[in-house]
Amino acid sequence: MKFIGLLVFLVLSVALKADEPEIDINHADVEEYIAEEVSQHKGTVTVHVIAHTHDDVGWLKTVDQYYYGAKDDIYKGGVQYIIDTVIEQLVKDPKKKFIYVEIAFFKRWWEEQDDETKNQVRALVKNGQLEFINAGYCMNDEASVHYVATIDQMSEGLTWLQREVGGPPPTIAWQIDPFGHSSAQAALTARMGMKGLFFARMHYQDYDKRKENKDLEYRWKSDQEGTSIFTHVMWDMYWAPPGFCFDTNCDDAPMVVNKDSPEFNVHQRVQNMVDYLENQASHYRSGNIMLTMGGDFCYQNAHKYFKNLDILMEYVNANTTNNGFKMIYSTPSQYMAAVQKSIGALQNKTDDLFPYADGAHSYWTGYFTSRPTLKGYVRDCNSVLQVCKHVEAQVGKKLGASSELLRLAMGVSQHHDAVSGTSKQHVANDYARRLAEGQTECEKVITEGLKQRAVYTGKLEPCRLLNESYCEVTRDGNQSLTVVVYNARITARVEYIRLPLSHPHYNAINLATNQYLPIEFLRVSPATRALNPNALLLEGVFRAELPPMGFSSFQLRLASFTTPVLRSAPVYQGEDIMVESKVYKVYFDPVTGAMRRITNKLAGLSGRTDKITQRFMEYSSCTGDDVDRQPSGAYIFRPINGEADDLGDPILTDYIPGELFTEIWQSFDNCSWLSQVTRVYYEKFYIEVEWTVGPIPLDHGREIISRYETSLDTNNTFYTDSNGREMVERVLNYQPTWDLNVTEPIAGNYYPVNTRASLVDSKRGMQLTVLTDRSQGAASLHNGQVEFMVHRRILHDDYRGVAEPLNETANGEGLIARGKHWLFYSDTASYHMHRDIGLDMFYKPSVVVGNQGELEVPSATFYKTGTPASKYLNVVTLQKIPSDNGTSLLVRLENTLPAAEGGKPIKVRLDQLFNVQGDFASFQELALGADRKAEDINEHISNTEITLNPFDIKTFVIKFTTKSDDFNMAF
Repeated sequence: MKFIGLLVFLVLSVALKADEPEIDINHADVEEYIAEEVSQHKGTVTVHVIAHTHDDVGWLKTVDQYYYGAKDDIYKGGVQYIIDTVIEQLVKDPKKKFIYVEIAFFKRWWEEQDDETKNQVRALVKNGQLEFINAGYCMNDEASVHYVATIDQMSEGLTWLQREVGGPPPTIAWQIDPFGHSSAQAALTARMGMKGLFFARMHYQDYDKRKENKDLEYRWKSDQEGTSIFTHVMWDMYWAPPGFCFDTNCDDAPMVVNKDSPEFNVHQRVQNMVDYLENQASHYRSGNIMLTMGGDFCYQNAHKYFKNLDILMEYVNANTTNNGFKMIYSTPSQYMAAVQKSIGALQNKTDDLFPYADGAHSYWTGYFTSRPTLKGYVRDCNSVLQVCKHVEAQVGKKLGASSELLRLAMGVSQHHDAVSGTSKQHVANDYARRLAEGQTECEKVITEGLKQRAVYTGKLEPCRLLNESYCEVTRDGNQSLTVVVYNARITARVEYIRLPLSHPHYNAINLATNQYLPIEFLRVSPATRALNPNALLLEGVFRAELPPMGFSSFQLRLASFTTPVLRSAPVYQGEDIMVESKVYKVYFDPVTGAMRRITNKLAGLSGRTDKITQRFMEYSSCTGDDVDRQPSGAYIFRPINGEADDLGDPILTDYIPGELFTEIWQSFDNCSWLSQVTRVYYEKFYIEVEWTVGPIPLDHGREIISRYETSLDTNNTFYTDSNGREMVERVLNYQPTWDLNVTEPIAGNYYPVNTRASLVDSKRGMQLTVLTDRSQGAASLHNGQVEFMVHRRILHDDYRGVAEPLNETANGEGLIARGKHWLFYSDTASYHMHRDIGLDMFYKPSVVVGNQGELEVPSATFYKTGTPASKYLNVVTLQKIPSDNGTSLLVRLENTLPAAEGGKPIKVRLDQLFNVQGDFASFQELALGADRKAEDINEHISNTEITLNPFDIKTFVIKFTTKSDDFNMAF
């Protein structure tokens, strides 16, 4: 999809003339050609010709524009025509083969076909002509996606494929276009039953070394995950060789075999191909090579492509004895099988493939942060979707909506040009539109489902803009409010619920105990009012105890008296502000409001204090220079200077102490577009830092970072998560599998952070973990430091095909981004707690509010077992699925703690897991994608107790017998 090299803009190819002469193979010419010596080659190399199309689920055009072929001025062609013409050619010729990947497109095409065509497709799959590869809803990104979203989108595609098309399940993970590759992705695909992983993008230095050593195929192992998968690095990306694209949108010459024609070229063309194949074959070991014949949206005219390809293959094969190559139509699974039969043990790899660079000054590390509000929205919608599926599974009655729309929107949003932030602006808007429509449907599910479960007589409504201190249902302030809060975690938790309000005349009551709760009010910050002029005047905060996989209800009852609003307290020059909670003492500068140091108060740590400070800085974006023309852009991060510049002078504007929490507000001189609030909640194991950045001034490209500096001795090392799963060691200016030549000392040390990054002082046994509410780029460029890029606004395109600068706007101004970091500081013996805290951040409580009506059931849980679940047990998926009779749930259970962090096996009784009105009937374990049985499973297991080893994820279908579809929680 993206072009290698510096392209000024995406080149739109000139279509070949429709009236081109018919191309026929003259077999007499073939026989004459056999006599000509093309090259000498010892042995025969089998060339596996892979006919394929790479169909981006949005990039330069929206999903619909790509499917229907709209907006020809951007790109000519449509996916529907690709599938039409490919199926037609496969039916005509049983020798031809083709692979297809993106179910988001194929599902749409399938739904438009008649039964005859569907049966033709099923026959093509059965006889091996059409092979589905990967078969997720999209080809997901690997830097900016959370593992739960990856599993969901893959499962969405895989299960649809098995349900509708059938045939053998896919065995190949085909990640040919993402811009770097994660160890978690490799492990997850192995858990899905995939046997091979194929990709095209690798750091150019690593690629050159592997070419030289013939190590472009290896086994990718994960010690933490306990998985291993055959891995193939493609030759020269995933496109057809130069000069050999035969599609309508290509301008390469056809194969002309007629010697009487002035266009005759077959001998030279075949020689060119053989030269190409010889070069490729010299860097692989097995006597098999894979030739990708296709590319972005190829086979618009499959007849033309296949006809020319047939000629090429026949002429090459006609002289196999001399040229040493035999070309066959094949698939990646066939190729992998051939390689494994003819090659010995492969090299093992255990690290990942970040960062990706395709040139000395072209590091693809900017997209780790690009479009931060879209990244944040995708993460928020992921949380909404999990609650939506929970409620849908627990309520059998019709809800008037379903999770499907958001499931599919989330599937599209994981695409490697969606959540990555690398599409055109109008496409990013379309991703957001899809999410918003899906979120609206899921909010209907949640509000109606919780209304039914709580037996509430009024109407419950969501508060979508809590981060902007606005909620429509709380706005008028004339009535008492009923607040229902759902917790998607399988463990009980305490949360501080924050609601926008118009006045402080409320008491808070826990409706389950009928006891009053402390509630504190504070005014909304000026930064919030600038973000949303309709923000309400106040926020009310109360402490909520939430049951596992269930809800609790509260009332904000109108009171006749006024509760005092928290005010800013005085500070004293020369005396640090000390904020104390159950866990921490945090010290702030009385002038700047900047954090200075932190002490963990827990047993044995009372004397352990570290310096921790935070500041905003910026990198100025390079626009190209005398060294290299490469600028920063949506993909590429390339700063001008070797160090970031400070942004403004921080000023303490308010110190607001309370009993439940304390807030420190900061503004920044000369940077009115920056603000920050640091919150210390009394019972929490983290310190919350809420940043607001934007509109970034338009004077030059700016890349904004939040840098944390500590007194921890980290030996120039930090750790980043892999899609929310394992933690990966990152050492400054170092790669574990090759000698890195450092050409971009800042951008080349940036890594994707999906949920957290850690600084560890192993000598003193202390650590700081910063958890993020969205994917961001991060680096540790100096000992004891970690910085996160939180926002970018860039005025130049980076020549990777999108042909737009990353210049997001809203309401005529630059985009404002608001997000949160949670700081967890502890001894290394408690480091594992970052897993529990991370689950709290990911599974945000779902809050719905009503202002009229009575409630009968104030609290309920779907978790049946009386013993509290381990805080490291996670229900990744709870989803109701179709069942012939009774009720079936798709359930994924995870032990979130790896052995390296002290993880132990967790035992779970499946028949006593959920609080169901019905009898447990049976269960079946599936592979992670839920489209096939799990491997090595004893089908005669009668014991319902299963074991989750450290870092395990297991997938089950659990069936219950119920008298009707009225499948509800028991109380």
